Amino acid sequence: MTCGSCQGVFVPRLKTLSLRTLLTSRDHLPLRPDDRVEHLLERFRVTFHAGRVSKGWCQLQRGNLVLWLLNGTLHSVELTRSAGHEPSDVVDWCGFSMHDGDPLAWCHEHDIDLSLDREENGTQLWSTPSGARIALQDGRLWNITLVL
Repeated sequence: MTCGSCQGVFVPRLKTLSLRTLLTSRDHLPLRPDDRVEHLLERFRVTFHAGRVSKGWCQLQRGNLVLWLLNGTLHSVELTRSAGHEPSDVVDWCGFSMHDGDPLAWCHEHDIDLSLDREENGTQLWSTPSGARIALQDGRLWNITLVL
């Protein structure tokens, strides 16, 4: 199948990452802690921006989705609220607005149990059933991170 104005062949994306699954069930994610860069690229079939962050640490990024790799294997996944990044198109947002949504209300609507781990100086850190952490700063989403 060719793309209208493109010269190449359109390759459909194989997997998307569901926000709900990220928060509720690590076992059902299309990500594994032993995934290498080539596995991730093959699984998602999209272009990522790649970069080396420091010795041993690299990242693949698409929009506000950051896949952190340590020594060549997947370590964690992060969804950042950074204004400089659009919501990633490989994430099924399940109706959540990353830039102006209320993650606590959204989790409550979707029956996702949260527990408050820490609160200090306007920062809150919440845990989800999958082990993902939701960080809020002054009531606004900072990021969502899951260490695999």
